Amino acid sequence: MADFELSSSSEVQVTQARNRFRGSDELRWGLKPLSAQQQPTKEPPTSNTTANATNTVQLLFWHQLPAWQQEGNHYIESGYRPTATSIWDCVHSLTYLHNESINIYSHALGAIIFATIPLYIFHTEIPPRYAIASPTEVIVTSAFFIGVAICFVFSVWFHTFFHHSPETFSLLQSFDFTGVIILMWSANVPLIYYSFVCDPGLQTAYWLITTLLALLCSVVTFRPEFSDPHLCPFRAVIFGSLALSTFIPVFHGISKYGYEIHQQRIGLRWILLTLFFNSLGAAAYASKFPEKWYPRRFDIVGHSHQLMHILIMIAGFMYGFAVLEEFDFLHSGVVACDGL
Repeated sequence: MADFELSSSSEVQVTQARNRFRGSDELRWGLKPLSAQQQPTKEPPTSNTTANATNTVQLLFWHQLPAWQQEGNHYIESGYRPTATSIWDCVHSLTYLHNESINIYSHALGAIIFATIPLYIFHTEIPPRYAIASPTEVIVTSAFFIGVAICFVFSVWFHTFFHHSPETFSLLQSFDFTGVIILMWSANVPLIYYSFVCDPGLQTAYWLITTLLALLCSVVTFRPEFSDPHLCPFRAVIFGSLALSTFIPVFHGISKYGYEIHQQRIGLRWILLTLFFNSLGAAAYASKFPEKWYPRRFDIVGHSHQLMHILIMIAGFMYGFAVLEEFDFLHSGVVACDGL
């Protein structure tokens, strides 16, 4: 028992001596010992820290975002970029993984592909049958592919830079919506041309109506007064009219020329596939699947907005096949204008 007490007393003396030495060393170098409250704490690992562990940028959770960035999908809980202090911060976000990375790179790739398709078809004339294309056919066919590319460029622009400031977010969101309007308008250009290739009057009328609706939608998108909740029905009517302008020429052509001929003339099977994939994308976006049911598992890769981007790209390819089938049918000689 005495030995134990002696041993304990010795240990206390040694500890005190060490503390005095440590204290004198801290004073010598101008350091102050940390209090218990100042001691660093270790946070448990999160999806944010692990997703971006190799970078100096600390990704944020939803609840850490400023209010103006919380207009999106709150089911995506993590992987958010902090508010950028400069344009360079936005550009730098291309170099690390966050919850917008797939959105950015999917449509960047899509923009490149769709912009080069007309060059592949008409400039190289591969397949060689496109060597017979008239200047008008080159323009109306290319209009769709270029329109998709512009839409995707605006999308990339928005997803890359929107976290800069509230003003930037609002402006780029308007451009993002305008990109969708351009895509819808450009899809109608070849559809109207090939649907009524034997009726220039109808072509002009439908092109004029579609263009005016697209311009009106763009004005509504950029003018802040139209964002008033009381004008929501008006906005719905305008955008709904633009959407209907795609279907009306289809039904008009079927009633005028008959289903059998017109479904070949416009590549209807591909248009239906386009509608199918666009609907899937809209359903994923509206339902917030899968992140609503599997929190944090798909925040970086696989959430609903990314699925929508990919499905829209697939829909674009389906419609591209429709446009090329329209061209092929026109030059197949199956039906001549004089026979209609």
